[in-house]
Amino acid sequence: MSAVRRRSKFLVLLVAVAGLALVLSACAFLKEGSLSVSQPGAIGAARVHFVLCTLNEELECGPNEVTEFGETVQYLLGVAVPKGAPAPATVTAQPTKAGAGPIVFSRNDQVAAEFAAVSAKLAVELSEEEKAGFRPWPPPGLEGIGYLSAPVQDQKGLNEEWAVDADFGLPAAADGSPFTGPFATGIAMGIREVSPAHPADAPVHCLQSEGSLEEGEAICSPTLEEGQAGTSDLRLGAPAAAPVFIGGKETLPFSLNFASTAAALPSFNVAATSTLPGAAVTVSSPSFTPPAVDPGTHRSGGSETVTVAVPKNAKPGVYEVTVTATTPQGGSASQVAKFEVTKPKLKIGKVKLNKGNGTAKLSVGVPSGGTLTVSGKGIGKVKRTAKGPKTLKVTIKAKGKAKKTLSSTGKAKVKVKIAFKPSNGASVTKTKSITLKKKLAG
Repeated sequence: MSAVRRRSKFLVLLVAVAGLALVLSACAFLKEGSLSVSQPGAIGAARVHFVLCTLNEELECGPNEVTEFGETVQYLLGVAVPKGAPAPATVTAQPTKAGAGPIVFSRNDQVAAEFAAVSAKLAVELSEEEKAGFRPWPPPGLEGIGYLSAPVQDQKGLNEEWAVDADFGLPAAADGSPFTGPFATGIAMGIREVSPAHPADAPVHCLQSEGSLEEGEAICSPTLEEGQAGTSDLRLGAPAAAPVFIGGKETLPFSLNFASTAAALPSFNVAATSTLPGAAVTVSSPSFTPPAVDPGTHRSGGSETVTVAVPKNAKPGVYEVTVTATTPQGGSASQVAKFEVTKPKLKIGKVKLNKGNGTAKLSVGVPSGGTLTVSGKGIGKVKRTAKGPKTLKVTIKAKGKAKKTLSSTGKAKVKVKIAFKPSNGASVTKTKSITLKKKLAG
């Protein structure tokens, strides 16, 4: 549950200072005690919930009275959030019963700046006693996000409430570490008249001190209520791009960086996919619950390994693996890693002939650990192994009919098949024609 700090006393104080009870007893204002913060997905965006209601002359929810404004007004909304938290472009207040329509707020940076200006002015002008219920805008450690509503037709006697559920993303640290929470917020509200002389797209200016309200000026009440809730955040770290041979397997380790100030830790289901057609993708653990967080840092960690089996008919190229961790509540975190599918390349060196015994020495460069096999009609089969990239030397010896031809003519042409089976991948073959030569006696 969120810890809500009520600011109704400050609202009454602001009205007393400016003499604006009639102005605020209009269509919609923050309902006292309605602010709460939650995390519906157990990770991911934090939801800021509050209720707007029509206010009567006692500044309590009830039928609104005649105001000093005209029939059309706009509402100013400020939502304070942790610095760097992604904010929605629009926020909609939905009516909770039949009567009024929705109120749509659009992002407006002037609104946030004006709330801050009013707050700074009040901090200087209020007496020490009056400052007892005052909180600056935005609250310390937070940044203010401003919204301005579409024009709303004011209706005398309307008794309505609107519910607001605005989802704000968790801030992303520069080093990629998760947000520890808690997610704190504060709400500010305001209202202004819309007229032909002061259209809905006119610049926003708030009344900043005691005195009469100028035409087109807005009434702004900073930091009416504050609240917060513990949150959880999971960030997945991707490994560096890795090469893998056609027909081989590659294991990609993803780091799990978790942080939480929530009362209970979420559990996760893990799945992985790849852009490589026909690839078999498996995860080391299809589900996990993060280890308990350190009480000082509120962080814990772990890892998840994804294995990709590359089919033998795969085409060389760079492909992606996406691993996604999802909570039962619907929150998710994902990360993408790249891997390069390549075909093993054999480097066939020069052939050195030994005319004294009729053999040849063949040099073959292999790209990794594996087994090299040299064979062919008329020669003896030879195998060599390598633990890593290396140049292997193989002796080619004639046999059978080729050996007889070599002994009788001094020459024998053979076709050599060179096959390399990587420790992790499918075989690759090359052929080479070699003419063996031998000095004949006499």
